Amino acid sequence: MNLSPLRWQQLSANYSFSEAYQQVDFFDFQTACKQAFQQIQNAPFGSLLIVKSEILPEYLNEIEAYFNQLQNPTLLKTEYNKASLFGQTIFIPEQNRIETIEGIVQQADQKVLILSINSLLADISLWDKLKQALLFGEYQPYCANPIPQILAPIKSQFKLILLGSRDEIATLFNYDDTLYQFGQYTEVDTYLTLDQENIQQWINYLQTSANKWINKTFDKKDLSQFLQAYIRESERQDLISICPTLLRKHLIGIQEILKNPTACNVISSYFAYLENQSAKLNQFNLQDMLKQQIYIETDEEEIGQINGLSVVEFDGVPYAFGEPLRISCNVQYGDGEIVDIERKVELGGNLHSKGILLAQSCLADLLEFPTQLPFSATVAFEQSYGDIDGDSSSLAIFCVLVSALAKLPLPQGIAVTGAIDQFGNVLSVGGVNQKIEGFFNLCQARGLTGKQGVLIPQACIAHLSLKSELVEAVKQGQFSIWAISDVFEATELLLNTPFYPEEQSDKPALFDLIHQNIEQGQERDASGTMLAKFWQQASRLIRPNS
Repeated sequence: MNLSPLRWQQLSANYSFSEAYQQVDFFDFQTACKQAFQQIQNAPFGSLLIVKSEILPEYLNEIEAYFNQLQNPTLLKTEYNKASLFGQTIFIPEQNRIETIEGIVQQADQKVLILSINSLLADISLWDKLKQALLFGEYQPYCANPIPQILAPIKSQFKLILLGSRDEIATLFNYDDTLYQFGQYTEVDTYLTLDQENIQQWINYLQTSANKWINKTFDKKDLSQFLQAYIRESERQDLISICPTLLRKHLIGIQEILKNPTACNVISSYFAYLENQSAKLNQFNLQDMLKQQIYIETDEEEIGQINGLSVVEFDGVPYAFGEPLRISCNVQYGDGEIVDIERKVELGGNLHSKGILLAQSCLADLLEFPTQLPFSATVAFEQSYGDIDGDSSSLAIFCVLVSALAKLPLPQGIAVTGAIDQFGNVLSVGGVNQKIEGFFNLCQARGLTGKQGVLIPQACIAHLSLKSELVEAVKQGQFSIWAISDVFEATELLLNTPFYPEEQSDKPALFDLIHQNIEQGQERDASGTMLAKFWQQASRLIRPNS
């Protein structure tokens, strides 16, 4: 098997587009949502539309602007309570007079009323009254104090759009499971699935927004850097954000950098600045590794030791960072199990434990072990003092188990990430860009040797949008990235040995080495047990005569 590393051209997205543009707005991407809005415009009063959407000014402005295009009057409110929603009727005894304060529902007569679900959930009983007003076109007025007469219901015919997150919509539905008996549902998309046909539409949207908010358009180089930064955020080369709030924030930030006449690579510099502002704790961790306070080897070879890759998220910090972690394994022969130290001390989550069990199951199946494992193994994430979760280390755990059982060393200059199934297939993981860059930063700080690199799942090639210095290192042959599809490719690349015997090779396979070592270990244990029994019996015989 000859597995070649990825070419540098594969480490970022490649789309062709033009910097010349036509105007494209946010709602040009919202085909399904526009159909739903068109439907409620044509629907009778009393109609309801539930919209999964962010409640941010840019989203609300886009929704209002779209209904203005339809020439349909709207009333939008994001904050309200019982009194402001339904108005108030107040009796003033001194003047023997009733005063009525008009509410939002009354103001929405003959209009489309747009409300946020969040304020509705603050007092869920509001929904019952609002539902009655919507379906029957009238509601009983809200009295702030006792009124000495019966009041006529307030009439208001309107259509209702409720905006909220998935969780908020789910909460409302749990309160009233008849919601979709009279209401419709749609979503405002915040991501676009990219292809070579619609990439120009996204570029047009970016240029339109830049012209609108900062009175500028970008050249092809800047647009390419923008595209790479957005793909890093989505972690998919075919998925990109169209969030107007996020885009506005980035454009205004870039405008500040443009004021510097000496600024170059403005777009890349801006996004690098954002990450660096969040990187203080990550930099401390890197310094700890360089000073051997956290022991991570990036050279030589070791048996039963491998560098896994993790994504570290700090509460309240907007960016996650990748860093290597050392996974070690000790093996003792004889019936037993694989002991997960993280789980034993309650630092490992359920998904982490699942990864350990998957590695164990896969190994037992590929080595054709009986139900009971003929060895015991202890797996530890060294110098890990916080919670660990996720199954992206299961490939690394499998490889370190094979190394310990076959007594073959693993190269410490190659780090591994990937989930596996019970059949040895390597599956996709998240945060692959951060993981690769975390290990690269450590290797670069120590000095690139050309033998260092990272193993990633084949499926993660579509996630790659790596920083320019890493792409350049790969281009120069100083760092390598391999994409693998199964555990056989991983173990052969790392241990330079096929998993199963090959006809063309006299070299022992991992399968044979492992079974041979287990048999020898069991023989030593058996002979050691017999010798212990002999001395125990001898001591019993000698003791009475002493």
